[in-house]
Amino acid sequence: KATVSVLYWKGNKGKMLRKAVCLGLLAYVAALDNGYGMTPPMGWRSWNCYGGNVNQALMEKVMDSMADAKRGISLAQLGYVAIGLDDNWQKCGAGVNGSFHDAEGYPIINNETFPDMGGMVEYGHSKGLRVGWYMNNCICKEKQFTDKAYIAKHMENSVKTLVDLKFDGLKLDDCGQFKNLTWWAKLINETGRPIMIENCHWGRTVPGEPFGDGPCKGTSMPSDCPYNFYRTSTDIKADWLSVMHNLETTRLFQGNPPLSRPGAWAYPDMLEVGRMKTSSEDRSHFGAWCVISAPLILGLDLTNDTQLDSVWSIISNTEAIAVNQDWAGHPGQLYKMEYNNALQFWGKPLSNSSHAVFILNNDMEGAHEVPITFSEVGLSGTAQYAIRDIWNHMDLGTHSGSFVTGSIGVRDSAFLKFTPVN
Repeated sequence: KATVSVLYWKGNKGKMLRKAVCLGLLAYVAALDNGYGMTPPMGWRSWNCYGGNVNQALMEKVMDSMADAKRGISLAQLGYVAIGLDDNWQKCGAGVNGSFHDAEGYPIINNETFPDMGGMVEYGHSKGLRVGWYMNNCICKEKQFTDKAYIAKHMENSVKTLVDLKFDGLKLDDCGQFKNLTWWAKLINETGRPIMIENCHWGRTVPGEPFGDGPCKGTSMPSDCPYNFYRTSTDIKADWLSVMHNLETTRLFQGNPPLSRPGAWAYPDMLEVGRMKTSSEDRSHFGAWCVISAPLILGLDLTNDTQLDSVWSIISNTEAIAVNQDWAGHPGQLYKMEYNNALQFWGKPLSNSSHAVFILNNDMEGAHEVPITFSEVGLSGTAQYAIRDIWNHMDLGTHSGSFVTGSIGVRDSAFLKFTPVN
């Protein structure tokens, strides 16, 4: 087996060694042995809502909100069971060389904002949630280490702390020097604790790469990649153009065979649903993530009842969630665009020969009634289909060959399920 520590050697020699070692590592450690990620993950993460202004009390309030069934069902019961603490849990500058790790490589938690991290995790577990952490941080990023022995201790004892605190997930960002996802996965696998890994390398470490920080083919079932979902983009913003840009970055992984699949899902970042300018944008944003099997990680303030109520009908839509969670051989894809690319036709095969079709109106000039030619969106051109309106929970009758949607407003969408008759 290769010596993993050389993955952090610097310079041209280090680059060649990293490539050679990663190719060797691919033969014996790649896929995560955790059983997670067989369907797109669902949950909430702190960054979009709180940024660096996060603390244990806030996290525990969000946990309460996720488990609260006062609307008839809780977010956790709907499937949103993963809660992730993002950046700024650490005590910047308290460690060696101005880092937030001590001389033995253990992470130093800011006890003023997180007085009992283990207790917080335990509290989440008591609510039926899986609790995730965050490393290779961006706030006070760590890039100062050159000693191979210390680098190894840093990695090993970061993972030991992760397990000792009983976390269930880990987001690994791209800011510090500890980028090697294969090494992280190897160390985590060796602990025997199932921990879901989010690869937050902003689209720079993805399936299909034979070298780098997480080499894998990405075409096995489940995926052989050393992470359960992977960012395809830069950070999302609560802005329509940002949402559309991040959606577009997933298309690279929707080929045949697709690289977004059980075990490792393409992830265009957290949802901004509840933070967009209009309810139409909120709904279309959610539907787009559903039809491409993207992880559904909420980012709104779940402790704000007014904000949560405003999008509850969207994020609790069990028919839309069912499309997201279904796997019938493909994660979903863009089939075509019309009207100067303003009308987008997305679709996804579903179980029992059904199919989801998502029509997005990006035309700022007005609403459209959109004709759908079945043969152009993954459907049989001759079969009859019972059509279901997912947004409005309505049956629309049986049709063959084509169908015309109702009026789709600006930045709104139609979300339809086609089930073959007989």
